[in-house]
Amino acid sequence: MKKLRTALPLLLLSLNATASLEARELTRAWECDTFMDKPESALYAESTGLIYVSNISGEYFALDGGGFISTLNLDGTVQEAKWFCGGLNNPQGLALSGEKLFVADLTRIARIDLKSGELDKFIPIEDSKFINDLSADENGDIYATDCSLNRIYRIRGDAVETWLESPELNSPNGILCLKDTLLVINFLDGKLYSVNKADKSFTLVCDGIANGDGICSDGEGGFFVSGAWQGEVFHIDAQGTKTLVLNLGPEEKIAADISYIPSKKLLLIPTLYKTVLGYRWE
Repeated sequence: MKKLRTALPLLLLSLNATASLEARELTRAWECDTFMDKPESALYAESTGLIYVSNISGEYFALDGGGFISTLNLDGTVQEAKWFCGGLNNPQGLALSGEKLFVADLTRIARIDLKSGELDKFIPIEDSKFINDLSADENGDIYATDCSLNRIYRIRGDAVETWLESPELNSPNGILCLKDTLLVINFLDGKLYSVNKADKSFTLVCDGIANGDGICSDGEGGFFVSGAWQGEVFHIDAQGTKTLVLNLGPEEKIAADISYIPSKKLLLIPTLYKTVLGYRWE
């Protein structure tokens, strides 16, 4: 078992930023104008100026090939409802590395060329069960959570390895690569950890985020984390202070695999139903 730490210095060193002192709030900017089909993850690509949205479609975990990727403009209008529909089963977490979009698809990862919209390759992950979220580091390596087997995989080129398997991983869902660490949110126990990439030691950042799902940087040293089924979004500042900044529960909306565009101050929230929401952080 790897050493479990309960302080924050390594996390703060990785973030290398100070928390903003200004009080901010999330205000809704838009809701996408065309119905999606179980949108799970949304991610912005600066090179194309588009938001990419994974749509599970069909039944959860069905190997039906009916999943697809949509593209949205920054104002929430749909650019292309089915930008890619090349045999995905349950597309969920997304990551970008270079001009490639990586898509978690149950037991494999799809690598799609951004410019052509064509499949570059399916990368199978042997013995995996439920690959949920992805994140790319500065070297282009892709890290993937397996929510069912309590693992983190690393994909380097076409090579796949089980990078970490630990009792601290309790149905790991959202993952975010920083320079020296990974942030991982557990779906079952609501604990958010920082994992040191060098020695794989754990730092507990905070807990109490039920149904932990998406995690993304706010671009200023903090980050956002979603509690999916109850529709909550939390902001965690660089000191590890957790604040509930959005509650979609009264609207009966889910907050799935969120992402944030710092240059636009725009938080993207797929609802796992029919729409994606855009919220301004200011």
